[in-house]
Amino acid sequence: MKKLLQPAGLGMLSMILMVAILWPWNSNDFAENREIRLRNVGHKILLASGDTTSRVLPIDKISEGEFIILFESPFQFEPDTLVKVIHAGLKEGIDGEENYRVNVLQCKGNQIVYGYQMSGHKDKTIVPCQGRIQPKDCYRIKIQFEPNQLKASNFSIPIFIGILAFGFLFMFKKNHSKPERKQALDQSPSLYIGKYDFKYESYLLRIGKEEIELSQKENKLLKLFASHQNEILERDRLLKEIWEDEGVFVGRSLDMFVSKLRKKLLRDPNIELKNIRGRGYVLQVD
Repeated sequence: MKKLLQPAGLGMLSMILMVAILWPWNSNDFAENREIRLRNVGHKILLASGDTTSRVLPIDKISEGEFIILFESPFQFEPDTLVKVIHAGLKEGIDGEENYRVNVLQCKGNQIVYGYQMSGHKDKTIVPCQGRIQPKDCYRIKIQFEPNQLKASNFSIPIFIGILAFGFLFMFKKNHSKPERKQALDQSPSLYIGKYDFKYESYLLRIGKEEIELSQKENKLLKLFASHQNEILERDRLLKEIWEDEGVFVGRSLDMFVSKLRKKLLRDPNIELKNIRGRGYVLQVD
């Protein structure tokens, strides 16, 4: 077993873990990526209609697989272009989707002016009335994804890979020297937040003997707060610095990650991550 944990074996383990992690699991990250993708679809729909200035409003999530894209201003659309833009946008990325229904609704009266269905099976794809340009009006686009798009057979491989990978990882941790790891952590740079020792290079929060792991976005967000304790950080700044690389800013994602950090900071009653209405957030440390 020790031979497997030499550099070559660790490289293989890293590849296995990467495959398991990048597989399109139906998780919170998958849901978050879906909303980001939908906002990007709305952006491209406006561009196709010649609108480069008005905004795509926050996505309205009706249920787990049903969403409405809202727009700030009226626009016109050609069904053929609309179908292509939506399909290209939803297929982007490793967890792209092919099975969904689209209805374009008038804001007033909620009447359906255009609708179609896309499926990975051609016999289930229904795209009518292409080529007829719809007049400029206030529209909302409702997209409903088919449930259980990821079949059980698709999960068998990543589940097996995950079990195998974590088996290797468990053995590696068991054989790895704990004093060496502790020494490396102790020597890594820290930011102190009340009773917490924040090891931002290791994505860890430590309080006493307890270690709390952080995701990449949680880590970036907490580092901003920890570097500006008792200072109000504007929402726009937080969104830009954390989500700038993704090209689309999603306010709900910020609120979600702030909520996660609040839960991880509960062990120190002198810490409060407060919402400053209309401005942003402040990490208040007494």
